[in-house]
Amino acid sequence: MTTPFIPKQAVQFDGALLVELQGNVSDTIAGDILKDLPPLSESSVVHDNGCGYGAVTLAVIDSSPPSGIQIHATDINPMFIAQLQAKLNENPSWPVKVTEMDACKLTFPDSTFTHSFTTFVFAGLADDVAAAAHILRTLKPGGIGVVAVWKDMPWHVALENAHYKTRGADEPMAPFLSKSWYKKERLEQATSAGGWENTEFTERAAWLNLGPDLKRWARIAWTFLATPVGGWKQRDEDKWDEAMDSIVTELQNSEWYKVEDGIHKIRMVADVATVTKK
Repeated sequence: MTTPFIPKQAVQFDGALLVELQGNVSDTIAGDILKDLPPLSESSVVHDNGCGYGAVTLAVIDSSPPSGIQIHATDINPMFIAQLQAKLNENPSWPVKVTEMDACKLTFPDSTFTHSFTTFVFAGLADDVAAAAHILRTLKPGGIGVVAVWKDMPWHVALENAHYKTRGADEPMAPFLSKSWYKKERLEQATSAGGWENTEFTERAAWLNLGPDLKRWARIAWTFLATPVGGWKQRDEDKWDEAMDSIVTELQNSEWYKVEDGIHKIRMVADVATVTKK
């Protein structure tokens, strides 16, 4: 079998680099959402749905919840599950159970949770309506369900434009980039079709830390997110520097870009849907 071509400038996959790419922006949004909800109690049962590396779980833990609280973190990706489980192994007192599970096919019984959080997951789901229905199904009466999706991602636009500049306007968008957008209108449709009623929609903003070296962040992002349809080509290696310069320049020219204490940052905005089950 022929080894797939990979540009020499690409970084080797590493979970730590993925965390560096994502920064703590999801954690910030999760923490802000929690602060505006009624305080968690000793009888709270929380679902971190599509948990990833555990942004919601960590936000709940950081809020110093009362003893007795239960947290269930689920994700379909075994890599994320293993990463979060390793964190839990270092903190055995945390009241968290981690399970590999598809957000579109939750196996929890009806009326299990007092709170269900699904943050930045819907864009990649095979069946967002089913996911919305399962969130509602697994909430207890009076339980609170929250779904957050990204509305504004200036870094994403920078990567898209680098794709067109180096690969041409007719080249299909890189799969990871094409699946990242999820409009508020679709969120409204999916939650409504999933049975949500009297849903409240709000916006949340947070700053994504891109680190002290903007070109390093661009290199990680281009490696992980911009793999083209059909795989990397020699063209991508030849035009790598052009892509990096395009991404860095566009980020620096964004109205939502700033440098704070030597750290490059870009502002992101999320649409948040909140429902209380009747």
